Amino acid sequence: MPGVSPKTRLGLVLAWAAVSLAAVTASLGMLDLAPAGTAADARANLSALWPFWITSACGWASLTALWWVLRSAPRAADTRRAAAVVLGVAALARVAVLVTHQPALSDDVYRYVFDGRNLASGVNPYMVTPQERLTGVAAWPGEQEIAARTNNPQLHTIYLPTTLWAFGATGLVIPESWSSPAASARVFRGGLILIELAAIALSLAVLTGTDRSPWWAALYAWHPLALTEIAGSGHQESLGIILLVAAVALGTRAPARIWRWTVPLALSSLVKPVALPIAAFVLKGQGWRAWAGSALTGAVVCAAIAAPLWLTGDGEPLQNLFATGQRFRLKWAHFGSVYEPLLWATEQLRPAWTNDQQEILARRICIAMLAAVFVALWLRGPASVWARARCLLLAMVLLSPAAHPWYLLWALALVPLAPGPATWVASLTLPWGYAAWSHVASDGRVEWGVPAWLMYAAYLPVYGALAVSLLLDVGSRNRSDHAA
Repeated sequence: MPGVSPKTRLGLVLAWAAVSLAAVTASLGMLDLAPAGTAADARANLSALWPFWITSACGWASLTALWWVLRSAPRAADTRRAAAVVLGVAALARVAVLVTHQPALSDDVYRYVFDGRNLASGVNPYMVTPQERLTGVAAWPGEQEIAARTNNPQLHTIYLPTTLWAFGATGLVIPESWSSPAASARVFRGGLILIELAAIALSLAVLTGTDRSPWWAALYAWHPLALTEIAGSGHQESLGIILLVAAVALGTRAPARIWRWTVPLALSSLVKPVALPIAAFVLKGQGWRAWAGSALTGAVVCAAIAAPLWLTGDGEPLQNLFATGQRFRLKWAHFGSVYEPLLWATEQLRPAWTNDQQEILARRICIAMLAAVFVALWLRGPASVWARARCLLLAMVLLSPAAHPWYLLWALALVPLAPGPATWVASLTLPWGYAAWSHVASDGRVEWGVPAWLMYAAYLPVYGALAVSLLLDVGSRNRSDHAA
């Protein structure tokens, strides 16, 4: 925009981003999907998804423009006002989605309700399955209706103790009049929205504390993916994210105060273990006492949180958790950028192997590649802990057999604090995996999957952005070494 002042340019881009966010909110309010039992169902789902994809792309484009403007824009003059606008607009959009939208892209929230209300009523979630509660006397109002909507009803819960305690606390506040699946899910989504808004506020505090513009926080706060996956579908990620951001913020400010950042990081790891390796980035350069102190503190915190749920009933809760984990470990796969090609190659090279053997080998290769990424980040990664954490969290998604869009939220939440092009591009393309709701195979069968061309369309831009970033980083390092 030649001839336009930086302040005006920023204002125009912010207006575009706010209008786009409103459009995404409206598209979610209209989004309704049904299990695709027939080709007609699949076509109807595809028609319902297009407005969501289009408005999401517009929102992503507007935030990309905001990123570009912020690269050269001065720090906001009124940081409090800017922070209030970022948080206020984010809150309004989330409340609108909470009121107008029922979970359509994912039904995970009903398992959250089932687990949380069981824990609130004194039942260990690791000791009961939804299938067992479909008949008989309900332990709490609405239990059978929730159990009927829960995915994988034959399995015990896969969720970890920090998550379950949060679910249990939420289950305590649901009155009998709100016991329907829709009302209960709305309460859980509302609780996760409040946690997410607190995480955004924490990111704003980190930005202002490092003399950066609060508008950077809008890259996550106004992002269609964040709005969709937490306000819309009610995923647990906001709980892990706020603990992770708190841990890295405390660890980068005072890494020697081990317990201050280890406690939230340990709690975050008991939401999802993806947070655990980030401790190594905070501890880098410190002595063995710091490493031992962090390990001990983390172990004590994890034991205190997990023991009441895991160490009862002669170890049956842990056995049930391991059994569920084993089931998902072997069969949980969707839209994996590396896993799917590896599995195809293994099937061609070792056709005599069983499907389980082929899948195990593909998963082991992905794990080995992830370990290599961790070592590379440890040895030659970015100087910032925020950037190393974001890179590792992105690698976990790219190398996972299942790359659901909400998995990316952990890395996306760190983009305002450590921008990364590959993570940003992935935040546009990963939701294309929702095309599985409308997939019809070449032989006319309706199945859960995506065509191969969509995998290329989704991931080639991500790996292209990653390659460019790596080349620029190598060039920058070479120039630095030459200058030294």
